[in-house]
Amino acid sequence: MSRPPEPETLIDLAQDKIAVIDETGRFRYLNAATHDLLGYTPDELVGTNAFDLIHPDDADRVLAAFERLVVDGERPDAPLEYRYATADGDWVWFRTRVFPPADTGLDGYALSSRDITLEVESRRRLETIASTSPDVLWMFTADWSELLFVNGAAESVFGIDPDTLETRPRAFLEAVHPDDREAVEDSMERLSAGEPTNLDYRIGSRDGPTSWVRVPARPVIEDGEVVAVTGFARDVTNEYRRERQLTVMDNLLRHTIRNDMNIVDGTAERIAERVADAVPSGDGEAANVDLAGLAADLIDHAETVRRVADDLLTTAEKQRGVIDLLRQHEPPQRLRVAPLVERAVADAVGDPSDSPADVSVTCPEDARAFTHPELDYAIAELIENAIEHAEGTATVEIEVTAPGDRVEIAVRDDAPPIPAAERDPITDRWKMDDLRHTGGMGLWLVYWIADRSGGDLAFDPGPDGNEVTISVPDADCEPSFSVAERGHPAAAPVSPSAAGIDRGSTAPVSGSETVSESDADGGAVAASAADGGVDGSDASPEASTGSTDG
Repeated sequence: MSRPPEPETLIDLAQDKIAVIDETGRFRYLNAATHDLLGYTPDELVGTNAFDLIHPDDADRVLAAFERLVVDGERPDAPLEYRYATADGDWVWFRTRVFPPADTGLDGYALSSRDITLEVESRRRLETIASTSPDVLWMFTADWSELLFVNGAAESVFGIDPDTLETRPRAFLEAVHPDDREAVEDSMERLSAGEPTNLDYRIGSRDGPTSWVRVPARPVIEDGEVVAVTGFARDVTNEYRRERQLTVMDNLLRHTIRNDMNIVDGTAERIAERVADAVPSGDGEAANVDLAGLAADLIDHAETVRRVADDLLTTAEKQRGVIDLLRQHEPPQRLRVAPLVERAVADAVGDPSDSPADVSVTCPEDARAFTHPELDYAIAELIENAIEHAEGTATVEIEVTAPGDRVEIAVRDDAPPIPAAERDPITDRWKMDDLRHTGGMGLWLVYWIADRSGGDLAFDPGPDGNEVTISVPDADCEPSFSVAERGHPAAAPVSPSAAGIDRGSTAPVSGSETVSESDADGGAVAASAADGGVDGSDASPEASTGSTDG
């Protein structure tokens, strides 16, 4: 009958390093794997202090955990991960489990150490990718009660500190647009139930600016059970901008210009008919023509053609200005506001002695905005709009204030209220379509200038006139995060979330608004380039499956 192998022989066959240390940390025993992993023979290390070969950056943490075990009997919550010196001067990463004498019956503390160097290097590469990605990479437990990982892009994209997500994992819902929060929560439930999702949603409030993110997400399933949910979030504001730009231009061509040209065509036809009636008939007899009436009709028709032509030329000029604006890629600048307002008034009013409006300005001389230089164009457009629609001599008040970290330029007039059909698409109150659409480019141009400056446009119509406010960042303030900050964020470092070695943590995007859901492919971890494209208008579609706002 064969004899069973000695326990020591079996331990020497193990690939993990098995050791026993006393309560002072000195080696009493090491198995044969010690030489394969460290280059030392077991005899070389027996009697030496096990903590002397731990990397200086890891030694205090590992020693503290061991002392808590020896003194208080408190076992580590998880295996210890640390670097350990080899005989050739290199370092190997170990994951070590510690077993006290009460668990083993040994006269000492048993250590089982596994080489995880390749795992750590792979993890480090993934963390590097995560730290340089403009996308937000995140992972939660299946019930969303614990954040497992998030990279630093969460703060730049969603304005939420990864540390906040660690302490309050559901804090990102506070940044979701109120109209989309229910859809986001529904998607979270479906993820927890094992269903993949793909969502576009807004970040922001009802009254403030919004940005858009796209969040493909997948459940992590082990043995048929959802153990985590993970995904990434990408800023797609530019995509919605382009969608809105195309919709506005399409609306301009299909409705505004088409309607004006129909007027020109109909007027030209009436001119032709009126002249035909005045031409002598074929038998040579002179027609009985009211020359005065004919002249009056022709003058009236010519005036209609001239007016519509002027409107078309003005629209074409504004459209060219919009295209030039959207093609620009220069970042905003720090500019004094007073000269911009002064230039806007001069452009809109012209000669003060022959002014069609009474314009007053209140502007601090030291106010500076972080904005595009076209801000004066936007202010002038609002003044011209007030003059055009005033019932008599227009009264326009321009007031510049600097509340918080913003500069606000309020333009007040006594003209009839701006129709809801003109302002609602800009403020995302409804989506433009064939039946509902705006009539011109002026307010869109104002909006896009504000948007490209990281600002916003607000309307406050009343029975006595309108107040339109352009809000842009204050150049003299340290800007707090704002969902109005457009463009793709700079990559941010990974935020550690787990104990042990440097390990990135991932948190989902904080706050967003759910507008579209589709089965687009999404991965748990993806380091992808941010959407490029024209910086222009912010497109914020309503929360509806697969649709975009015009």
